[in-house]
Amino acid sequence: MKINILIATIDQGLEKITDILLAEQEGVSYIVSHQVNDEKYRPIPPALKRQDVVVAQLSGRGIARNRNNALDLAGGDVALLADDDVRFTPENMEVIRETFAGDDSLDVACFKISTPAGEEEYKDYATEEFVLNKTNGHYISSLEIAFRLDKIKKKGICFDERFGLGSGLIQYGEEAVFIHDCIRAGLVVRYIPRYVVEHPFMSMTKDMEEYGPAKNIFKGGYDARRYGWRAVPAALYDALSLRKELSRHSKGMGEYLRERLRGAGYILYSRNNRSRT
Repeated sequence: MKINILIATIDQGLEKITDILLAEQEGVSYIVSHQVNDEKYRPIPPALKRQDVVVAQLSGRGIARNRNNALDLAGGDVALLADDDVRFTPENMEVIRETFAGDDSLDVACFKISTPAGEEEYKDYATEEFVLNKTNGHYISSLEIAFRLDKIKKKGICFDERFGLGSGLIQYGEEAVFIHDCIRAGLVVRYIPRYVVEHPFMSMTKDMEEYGPAKNIFKGGYDARRYGWRAVPAALYDALSLRKELSRHSKGMGEYLRERLRGAGYILYSRNNRSRT
């Protein structure tokens, strides 16, 4: 089984990739998508000039665009998403092999993220496996996701470049949209309670204010991405039903509704040129 580790980084982040690489091993390769916005960061460190490493550079910003660039170049059996601040072990690779080799029906796996010694658990993970569907799931982090490349490419699934850090209005959630597209396309997506990567506990989304603008805009955009125009009455319904909860968070109902509709309108009136969805 050939595993492609798809690493997204930008500018000086390329210098950190050498800390991620394991010793060369058969069946594991790295595709590094490097967004260059300052030419001084274009030179490729000598340590990355290995047979198992491909560095593909592009201009611009947007984590979803960056992941799509790596996805375009991937050609293995299974791909694992990564950033420039993670750590892997050989055991992580074996977990991926065992999981996909042991279940031919599995198309997409959502694993667990471990944290460095002394840090708390990355999130409150379930202890048992389960299939993710339209009603059964949990918040997905991109670093948890691995998938069969042929199934993803056959269905034409990629990352919606209107979501995610650096994309513009909606600054996170590209992985949630990706998993939604996989489920809608009929792929089997399963949560697997095994670790495949290490990452520090700190996270942008963990620090976001409850009912803050970023979350509300994402919610509106995500609903529009899934349900189309039904996201508009859904936002109104939630604003009314959550009015007491919003008040406890010092959030005005009108302000909450405007933010939800802003996210919904952005998705409804724009187009994701990289996907058929």
